[in-house]
Amino acid sequence: MTGAMDNYWELEGTVESPRFFEALWTRFPQATTFYAEGTSVASDVIQFYESNREEGDYLPATQTLLPRPRQFRCRFSSGFAAGLSGLARTHAEPELLDHLALYEGSTGILFWHDAFENVLLVSRSISKDVAIAFAADLGFVVSHR
Repeated sequence: MTGAMDNYWELEGTVESPRFFEALWTRFPQATTFYAEGTSVASDVIQFYESNREEGDYLPATQTLLPRPRQFRCRFSSGFAAGLSGLARTHAEPELLDHLALYEGSTGILFWHDAFENVLLVSRSISKDVAIAFAADLGFVVSHR
């Protein structure tokens, strides 16, 4: 039986958020857009997201119904990843985001619902070698379903 989860590499483990954001650019430089959703985002993090704002629709499905979350669509770049990593050094994860997604154009390539607490999903459109290398960067394991 196949299902929606068959379309993703499942990465499991725990990682400190600065390390995650540093590895994100290293393994996904082709990504164009970073989406963040959160209910307790700190004001300086909101300012950071707004300064990197990208016009367009919020493509991922909304993950939080109540309380109503803030949603951010940002240009993804090495500077953005470095800035978010810096903010992660002084903020708890809920002050950064609750859920995140990374897109290449209109195609989702990485999703993390309940980021830092749940299974990280990497699209199978990404090579298994990249998924394994990213997992190694984070100290995660790749589920071999």
